[in-house]
Amino acid sequence: MTKPDNRYAVFLDIDGTLISDKFIVPKRNLEAIAAARKLGHMVFISTGRSWGNIPPVLLEQLDVDGIVAGSGAMVTIGGETVFKASMTKELSLRLAEYFWVHPEFWCVFEGLNEVYMIENEVRRHESFQTLLSSPQDIEEIYNHDEIQVLAMGVTAPPDFIRLFSDEITVFQFERYADCVIKGLNKAKGIEKVLEITGIRRENTIAIGDSGNDYDMINYAGIGVAMGNSEPKIIEAADFVTDTNYNCGVAKAIEKFLL
Repeated sequence: MTKPDNRYAVFLDIDGTLISDKFIVPKRNLEAIAAARKLGHMVFISTGRSWGNIPPVLLEQLDVDGIVAGSGAMVTIGGETVFKASMTKELSLRLAEYFWVHPEFWCVFEGLNEVYMIENEVRRHESFQTLLSSPQDIEEIYNHDEIQVLAMGVTAPPDFIRLFSDEITVFQFERYADCVIKGLNKAKGIEKVLEITGIRRENTIAIGDSGNDYDMINYAGIGVAMGNSEPKIIEAADFVTDTNYNCGVAKAIEKFLL
């Protein structure tokens, strides 16, 4: 068993990192996570998805110490919520109104409990999403839920950035963008974990592949880029592992902890 002062905390992105297809975690990744935890290290999921947008089928496969969700909007340790932030109802309403004026873009509001879809001619909602028929439906959401993330299926337009840049941070991906509360990111989520667990920053390993992983890879003691990462992530990383299809997560854990 690892001595407390030598414990590491590992933070794993989901999409393009921990999994390959259909939210199935490769057996080698699961075995590496289990072996690291058996030695006394802690392993956390660190995702841009809101808590309500993490597929239950994924969580059923995993035995981890906690989750950083919504790019730092929610942090759990041992099943207990230690930090939570959400967009105000007023901000969520203004975001919804923007997308009703621009029906050429699809967007989803990711909540603590559910995912909400503005349906338009570009994209039909999925079975796991609740349909929004008007901006006023946002009012109803806040009677039972909170919004942590807005995902839009487009490069964030300049007028959108101009309207909301003081209130949200936009993480741009190849085919979509995630918007979170200004000042939040995955590194902030790691900070919360370290405050509570007492694990040192130099004893952190962050593994990811895309834009919203940059902050945590840059912050961690050891930043690991997947072999399928964006160039920006590879440049920021201390180490480049294999791709998500070739169990890059397991190979990185094995290298540094096993």
